Amino acid sequence: MKPITLIGLLFVAGGALSAQSAAPKSGSSMDCRACHTAATPTKANPSLVACPRLKIKGYHAIDEAPATMSLGAEGAKYGPVNFAHRAHAHMAETGKGCVGCHHYDQARPIQKCKNCHAVSRKREDLGKPDLKAAMHRQCLDCHRDWNPTGSCASCHQVKDAVAKAAAKKSTTVAAPQKIIYETGSKEGKTVTFFHADHTGRFALACAECHQQESCRGCHDRKRIGANNAVLTRHTTAGITEEQAHARCATCHAKDECSVCHKGMSPKSIGFDHGRRTGFALNRFHAPLDCKQCHKSAGGFTRVNADCESCHKGWQAKFDHAKTGLALDEQHKDLDCTSCHEDKTFHAKPVCKSCHDDKAWPAQRPGKAVGRETAKK
Repeated sequence: MKPITLIGLLFVAGGALSAQSAAPKSGSSMDCRACHTAATPTKANPSLVACPRLKIKGYHAIDEAPATMSLGAEGAKYGPVNFAHRAHAHMAETGKGCVGCHHYDQARPIQKCKNCHAVSRKREDLGKPDLKAAMHRQCLDCHRDWNPTGSCASCHQVKDAVAKAAAKKSTTVAAPQKIIYETGSKEGKTVTFFHADHTGRFALACAECHQQESCRGCHDRKRIGANNAVLTRHTTAGITEEQAHARCATCHAKDECSVCHKGMSPKSIGFDHGRRTGFALNRFHAPLDCKQCHKSAGGFTRVNADCESCHKGWQAKFDHAKTGLALDEQHKDLDCTSCHEDKTFHAKPVCKSCHDDKAWPAQRPGKAVGRETAKK
């Protein structure tokens, strides 16, 4: 290649890169390469470059999103849409993310739709949908995937009594409590996934397991039923063992196969902390969120069961009456280990270190009190 030709190409390329970061002046013609990396972009392959604003202003966190917002205007039959924005933002993580609705404008500040889409149906640029059409496109693309016969009332507030009664038939499908997978594994053909525990007790977000899936996978009433507490699934044929375990391996990589693979589905509906870990949760620990004790990222690793590991200096201020037993004068000043040889306090207290003729619970070192009395 001749030197002069190479210099010319570098000059053209440099000019295109500069155009990407600079907004065109009003009335000036825009080079297509300011927004596209290809000379002939298509609908299937638009070849869009990243919006320069995103690099400057940063992204919004999902929890910054408003919980709900009103979309649309009052009409003759329907009112505006009470849009659950934050819930949709969380669901968007399983697919395209915020950009699915906000196009290339999810940085600060979020632009209003009408800044780009004309409010009036009569518009100069017929290649760009008006505001009403653009908003309906965003909703219908997803909603018709799992609810093809959905009416306007499934989103819009309705005004007359008949329509309101019809709208009360919710299209929302309750999440299952557990999913039973039938596999061909020799370790055990049945794997029971406690869905409610993973989303509630373990606080996993949907996107941590669900990625690039169809809406109907969670929302199709005909496919999974309206209120199925237990679903049965067959593992997908033609996938490798690594692919089948990919979603679970993040937390269960070090578990034995028998932890998940059973001969049949367990009758219990949820996670039994005592059976699974050997540490049964008492009434004080049971209501806690798992992450209050298991603070390491990427799964729930075993923690030190010694009370002192979490509650520093607790023995100096502990009121034994909270357990339902107020200690008598002979026992209230003793160290805990005098009666509780097990530092996790799961084993029965012993009396043999001081008393040869006494044993728990036949003889108690104090007076039983009600929990309400102990709180006072």
